[in-house]
Amino acid sequence: MKNGPSKRISAVNAILLTAVSLISVAAIAIPSARAASSLLPADQCDAEAGSEHDLQRNFVFRPVATEDLRIGIALSACREAYNQGSGPRQTFELARVLHAAGQHGQAMAMLEKAAEGNHAIAMVNYAVMLGDRGDHASEFALYQKAAASGNILAAYNLGVAYRDGIGTSASGALATQWFERASVAKDNLGAFNLAVMLDEGTQIPEDNRRAAQFYMLAADRGNVDAMINLGIMLESGEGMPADTAAATAIFARAAEKGDAFAMSKITQPQIDTATTASLKPSEQAALVSAKTSRLK
Repeated sequence: MKNGPSKRISAVNAILLTAVSLISVAAIAIPSARAASSLLPADQCDAEAGSEHDLQRNFVFRPVATEDLRIGIALSACREAYNQGSGPRQTFELARVLHAAGQHGQAMAMLEKAAEGNHAIAMVNYAVMLGDRGDHASEFALYQKAAASGNILAAYNLGVAYRDGIGTSASGALATQWFERASVAKDNLGAFNLAVMLDEGTQIPEDNRRAAQFYMLAADRGNVDAMINLGIMLESGEGMPADTAAATAIFARAAEKGDAFAMSKITQPQIDTATTASLKPSEQAALVSAKTSRLK
């Protein structure tokens, strides 16, 4: 890719705080958890505040998305469970609800307690908060510990840390390993960031064929930026044979998700690679849409 047009290959730089919402709630009525359910407080907390990213959650209950938290009921149940000496899972769930309620200081204190209890997703979220405060060494150490337990978000975050040198020395090889672990666990961002590294070839050797494979994985998992990059590679024949029909199809998928660039692509005349084959490489490159950076 070094001599080709620049792609929309900007890696996702923000480290995830997926299990904790950033929504502030000004005023919350807190009904009694016991009045809302006959479940014990610990079970009620699990039912009201379990996270899909928590592999240690109570699988008897369905996970609750942040936007679906019934904050009053969940906060009452989780506080009562915590006061009764429940374990690190409910402590994490209490932290999750507190954060959604805008009580970030209390949430951080609860995350610290849950992390001390070896609750992996709590470690990840507590690490993010420590990183926001500038303690990157502790942040990195917690990602390592959580990733060792198999946590996918921790694996992804370790990839970011090694790529960008956050709390550790930058290492393209180690970043690649952790992004690939996240990708194997079906994480679309892990696949996308690994594709970017293979595509750019700055920290690891450039490999457009493998980059296309990981863009395809990320695209199949719904990553729009991966769809765009894969479509442009299909247009230009980078890392694979040129296929304008396949490029159009994947641009159409991205357009369905509201991507403006993809919408413009499917309304433009497609490049006829047969008639442009005799052009100089620099002339062919001028016909291919440039890939632009997109930060998230």
